[in-house]
Amino acid sequence: MEVLYEVRGENLLIYLPEELDHHNAKTITEQSDWYIVSNQIKNIIFNFKRTMFMDSSGIGVIMGRYKLVKKRGGSITVTNINNSIDRIFTISGLYKIVSKTETPSLVKW
Repeated sequence: MEVLYEVRGENLLIYLPEELDHHNAKTITEQSDWYIVSNQIKNIIFNFKRTMFMDSSGIGVIMGRYKLVKKRGGSITVTNINNSIDRIFTISGLYKIVSKTETPSLVKW
């Protein structure tokens, strides 16, 4: 599992692994929270380019990070989502709290 984190100003880009499941959700949560607190992060972009599978633990990762950045007036964006993960976002209602884009634009941030 390789998760990459990139800080750009108040933005945190998280490049997720092939599987976002209960096996790696705790690590991703802990590491992303550290970046959020240590770097005064306001916005998060989750890049799903490599991700082929996500379970309910993945939904929890997204929702938990949303709660953190919402307190700071920030937002969550997801990008490069395949059809199966898009279906999970739709059914779970995650699109009510996150925005989806094909190519994230950091120009506005």
